[in-house]
Amino acid sequence: MRFVRMDALEPGMTTARPIYNKQGALLIKKGHTLDSRNITALFNMRYVGIYIIDALSHDVELEKEEMVDEETRHSAVSLVQSMYAQAADTKLSKASNAAGEVTALIGDIVERIFENDTAVMNVPLLRTFDEYTYRHSVDVGMLTIMLGKAMNLSKENLMDLGKSAFFHDLGKMFIPLEILNKEGRLTDKEYETMKKHSQLGYDFVRDILHENKAVTSGVLFHHEKFDGTGYPHGLKGVDIPIFGRMIAVADVYDALGTDRPYRRAMAPSESYEAILAQSGTHFDPDIVMAFRDTIAPFPAGCTVKLSNGLHGLVVRNNPSFIARPLIKVFNPANPSRYKLVDLANDMDALHITIMSLA
Repeated sequence: MRFVRMDALEPGMTTARPIYNKQGALLIKKGHTLDSRNITALFNMRYVGIYIIDALSHDVELEKEEMVDEETRHSAVSLVQSMYAQAADTKLSKASNAAGEVTALIGDIVERIFENDTAVMNVPLLRTFDEYTYRHSVDVGMLTIMLGKAMNLSKENLMDLGKSAFFHDLGKMFIPLEILNKEGRLTDKEYETMKKHSQLGYDFVRDILHENKAVTSGVLFHHEKFDGTGYPHGLKGVDIPIFGRMIAVADVYDALGTDRPYRRAMAPSESYEAILAQSGTHFDPDIVMAFRDTIAPFPAGCTVKLSNGLHGLVVRNNPSFIARPLIKVFNPANPSRYKLVDLANDMDALHITIMSLA
């Protein structure tokens, strides 16, 4: 399968994965042949793109590349959405129950990641603008757990880390919607209000969910920066609790890769480079090093532009050389003919570099 952005979708393409609407109902099943009506519906839902399957990508199996399958991700998004809704309505007992369901799912995710020998995480590109808050919490949770695994945290610590990351934005439910959903730059006053979400989330996770200090620390401190310029307390370096430092990296990476009202999403490779560029300023260098070796800048299933003018479909990432994956090199004018090239190990391909996503 391969990922195709909305502006490149055409009638006749076949879906490689089921597609859901924002209420969680199945919209388009796997294996469906798209027509113009389907594409219009996806566009109106503000999908960034979808995974299709064709002659070029029929043997690209993302399931082997992913830590957690799309169905589990979708279940997690639905549970997180329910938890946020109950918190926003101050239905505290129901919010606590929903958080318990999320915690159980986090336990399953931690188990999968902890037991999986895969060293590289591919972040799926399939997402919609409308589900940003909930999908963001889930993806940040999974990214952070993977970083924790790379840094050799115990299973027990990974569980606390996962809860902290999944709950990190709960405080946004107590921020006025006109600020939370504003299209455009916040005023200084609005920004000060927005900054309160980390404290509000901390209070909720501590007082209502009764989580421990490790969990609540990540919620409170995920906007602190390594150079001391963050908030809420302007902590610096290792004075920032480790969970806060780890969630900060995953939070920014995922946010950069998502369409927002005021900007287009960065490509995974651009978001990846942005994180590396802020090592030692915004982010802990040790955590950035773990991120560099763990998160794939070119996820399996994406199409890339090469320095030789051709295109490549990423088949599999190389854990030992994460920026040089195994790819199918093809000419867009005739994609049915391709050559399998390992950019990390093929001596004839050492001069070829990936320029960007196609």
